[in-house]
Amino acid sequence: MPLFKTPDQLMALGQDLMLRGDFSSSKNKYEDAAEKYRVAGNPQMAVVAHAYAQLMALGAAAPGVTEYAAAAQALSPLGDYPLKLGPRQVPASTLAREAGLLAEQSSLAKSTPHTPADWSDVARRNQALSMEFRQLGNQNLLLPELFRHETMNPAQLAPSAAARAEEAMGEAVVLDHPKEAAEHNENARNWWAQAGDLMRAQEAANRVQLYGRSARCWFCGREVTGEGVQYVLFASDIGPWSSVDSGAGLGSVDPSRGSILACRGCASAIDRIADQHAIERAKEVEVKLEAEIQRLEEQIRRIPR
Repeated sequence: MPLFKTPDQLMALGQDLMLRGDFSSSKNKYEDAAEKYRVAGNPQMAVVAHAYAQLMALGAAAPGVTEYAAAAQALSPLGDYPLKLGPRQVPASTLAREAGLLAEQSSLAKSTPHTPADWSDVARRNQALSMEFRQLGNQNLLLPELFRHETMNPAQLAPSAAARAEEAMGEAVVLDHPKEAAEHNENARNWWAQAGDLMRAQEAANRVQLYGRSARCWFCGREVTGEGVQYVLFASDIGPWSSVDSGAGLGSVDPSRGSILACRGCASAIDRIADQHAIERAKEVEVKLEAEIQRLEEQIRRIPR
């Protein structure tokens, strides 16, 4: 038996280890084969071996954006070259597409949008992802099934991505147009229901109710829309004199929650005044405490030793 294995022998070992489920060791063998193919002047097989190695990385550890993106990049040059994954032969292009979509899905799951522009970008990407999943049809994705024993069906992933897109569009406009955000969240509710995620559907429905509410500010009388967005609730003593509004129009009180309704402008002004009073009060207490501490220290110094 030769001491040093040929790249073809290393490829066979990689296949054998893959069938046994030892993806980490299989990855190492494919990487060794890729290097030997490069040294031997066979760049095409080096690319194939490297693609296998990047696929094995999906089973060697919990895959994320980095692993899926690396696999997609390694597979892309192979076109429809058939790769043998256990008993299956799959075109590299099929696996490259899946890896790219799963990389984008992982990236979106980790995204932290802050501005309306950020939210609009997240919405656009989720819309594109939903369309890609829809085009794949109803057949389970191969990569999660082969390497993670997970069932991921594009027909179920598509409406989830569409729901996230609608939620993101809602977040992009909610500050200026809460009722438009409510419409997007109503669409999201329908998509979540189609995806079978009833909890997320209910969360979207709750936002629809909040964003669709309108009120008149108790303090300035301005008409505002979107509870928690353009107006907030202040706990207050609600008596007969304030339990109903005089005149027609939007309400300024919520007797059921013992609150008056204040627009963000008035609410922030009140909060700042309260903060300033709290700071002034804290300074007063600090001065009194320092004086008391000095008095006690003086008494201690006068104690005979």
